[in-house]
Amino acid sequence: MRRNLEHQKVFAEQATQINAWDKLLINNNQKIIELNDAVGKVKNDQQVLDQELEFIATQHKELEESLAPLEKEFINLPRVDHERSQTYLMVENLDTQLKQMSEDLKEIIDNLNEANKGQDNTDPIIQIGKILNAHMSSLQWIENEKEGYNNSINWCAKK
Repeated sequence: MRRNLEHQKVFAEQATQINAWDKLLINNNQKIIELNDAVGKVKNDQQVLDQELEFIATQHKELEESLAPLEKEFINLPRVDHERSQTYLMVENLDTQLKQMSEDLKEIIDNLNEANKGQDNTDPIIQIGKILNAHMSSLQWIENEKEGYNNSINWCAKK
């Protein structure tokens, strides 16, 4: 009987150990299934990513092919832009000079008009004042026309 008890005890210990191993195998099996599902999802995501990268690469290639002729044309543009810049600077310089001349003439005319308020219209100084007034009007017209040209040049520069 003692032997039976020993066998039962050994059997119980081995059964407990086998039961623990069985639980460990079941848990590990579940983890393997979860890992397999995760690997499958990663593979699907990788395929989608590869397709998107291929699409982007195709678009990039098409963009490069479209840009090639534009880049060739762009090489010739800096010379034109430089000339346009120089022309624009000259126009700005002329504009500044014309504005200064206009202000100077306006001052002269105002001074002459004040000095000649009570004088006779046949006086040569009054006649000179009238001539200067006419010149001033002409210069103002030139300035307005110049601004129109500046606007046209700016419009062309933007193109």
